[in-house]
Amino acid sequence: MTGQDVKTDAAAAEEIERWAQARMEALRTTAEEAAAQFWAQAMAERRRRPKAEWGRLGVRVRQQNTARALPGAFAIEWFECRWANPQPRGATRTAYIRRGRQLRYSRAAFRGLAQPWEIELAEAMEDRFTPIRRLVQSLSALRVQLRQHLRLEQRLAGTAAQEGA
Repeated sequence: MTGQDVKTDAAAAEEIERWAQARMEALRTTAEEAAAQFWAQAMAERRRRPKAEWGRLGVRVRQQNTARALPGAFAIEWFECRWANPQPRGATRTAYIRRGRQLRYSRAAFRGLAQPWEIELAEAMEDRFTPIRRLVQSLSALRVQLRQHLRLEQRLAGTAAQEGA
């Protein structure tokens, strides 16, 4: 393996990374649009129902800012809203709902936390969110594998250079 091969591989890797980040951003936009649709539908339902049936379910698309997260990584998460102070400007607390090991939230995850109409709406939204999560997971795995491959190529190129010297 020559130094030129390593440079060509690095350029290809940069192009793949740009493509992956663009795809991740497009997926994030799609997820945010779906989340906005949930909020619009939930608001419409709340308007036509008595306050006792309003429910407390919410969804958000959240940027992953951990040290291990790849650039552009995000999560689609459901949560329950709780009002700490029922006054007009009272504090709102959120408690995230555990998804479990699967890419899709199960119906049971919402049981006891959400109104029946919210569960139906969440199930419909999960039909849209699950493929997005699957694609995000695939892109992340691709990016990790690419980085591992580049490190291996560099290590082997260094070893070959030492043997040739």
